Amino acid sequence: MADEADLADVQTELRMAEGLAANAQRLRPENHPDFDGSHCVECGDDLPAQRLAMGRVRCTHCQSMLEHRRRFAA
Repeated sequence: MADEADLADVQTELRMAEGLAANAQRLRPENHPDFDGSHCVECGDDLPAQRLAMGRVRCTHCQSMLEHRRRFAA
């Protein structure tokens, strides 16, 4: 029979695995049907090399606005 410490360990491992999976999802390169490989899909500005290297399709301003809308839409 498992004691409380064993159950706590299992819960901790589950939460860590969920967190790692969520981070991996956020870090995956993005896909968007309107992405031309070098311009933000929202505003059309050139994407900096760093954003392109990370696989992003929006400039930092448009990404921030998207996250803001998502946060307050729920």
